Amino acid sequence: MAEVELSIQRYSAEVVAHRHAHHQLVLPVEGALSLSMGGRELRAAGLSGVLVPSDARHAFAAPDRNRFLVVDVPVAAAEQLGAAPWIERAAGGPIALDAAAALLVRAAAAELEGVGSVALRRQWAGLLVLTLAERGERCPGRAPEKLRRALRFIEEHAHEPLTVADVAARAELSPGHLHHLFRAVLGTTVQERIAALRLARATELLSRTDLGIAEIAIRCGYADQSCLTRSLRRRHGVTPAALRRAARSGRPVGPAEPRRRGAPPRGGGA
Repeated sequence: MAEVELSIQRYSAEVVAHRHAHHQLVLPVEGALSLSMGGRELRAAGLSGVLVPSDARHAFAAPDRNRFLVVDVPVAAAEQLGAAPWIERAAGGPIALDAAAALLVRAAAAELEGVGSVALRRQWAGLLVLTLAERGERCPGRAPEKLRRALRFIEEHAHEPLTVADVAARAELSPGHLHHLFRAVLGTTVQERIAALRLARATELLSRTDLGIAEIAIRCGYADQSCLTRSLRRRHGVTPAALRRAARSGRPVGPAEPRRRGAPPRGGGA
C-alpha cells in the first residue's frame, strides 16, 4: 500500500499555491503558516494545525522563522489506518492539538531534525495520524481499539520497565497478535516504539532543559546514563552532551567523534 510520509519543512514569505493528490497534515513546531483554501483563511501555529485534503488548491506563506512537521497521507493509507472518516470530516479546517498531541509533535521533530531513516519517519507519521484521529471526532473505521489502547499505555509508561507481555496484557491481546497489529498498521514493533519514544523524550529534555544527563536517563526509562549514551550514539551518532551543545548553539547535530583508546568518555556531565 502507499505509505504515509513525514518531513520537516520551513516555509518562506513568498506566497506559493499548489495542490497534491494526497491529504496533508501541517503541524506547527515553531512559528506560523498562513493558508488560503476554499475561500477560508487558516493558520497553523501554536496548538492548531491544518488538514489539507487531497486535490484542494491552497496558497501558503510564512513571513517569520518557522518549522513544521508535514505528514503526507495517501488516500489508500488513510483507509488502511482507519483514519479516512476523520480526515473526511476534518479536512479543510484547523486541527486542535491538546497537550499530549503537541508533546508528540515536538518529540517527533526533536528526534527527526536532520536525521532519521525513511522507516523511522514513516513510523512517526503513522503514530501522529492515529493520535490525531483518536483525539478528533469518534469514527467507527479508525484503528482497532486494542491497538490504540496499547499505544496509550506505551505513551504513558515508556519511562518504566516495559515488556511486550506488559503491553499485550493491557491491550487484552496475545503478544503475537499485538506484534502483528504493530507490523501491519505502524510498520514497527512494540520494542522499537518504546525505544523511539524514550529516545525522543530524552532528546527533548536534553535540548530544552538543564537537567543532568543521568537524571534525564532515569526519567526516560534508561537503566543509567551509559544506556542513554549508547542508544543516542547508535541512533544518531552523537553523545548527549554533544546534542545539548548543538541545541543551545543552534547548529546541526553532527556525528560524535570516535573516542581514542584509553580516553575517558566525553559528555559524562550535565
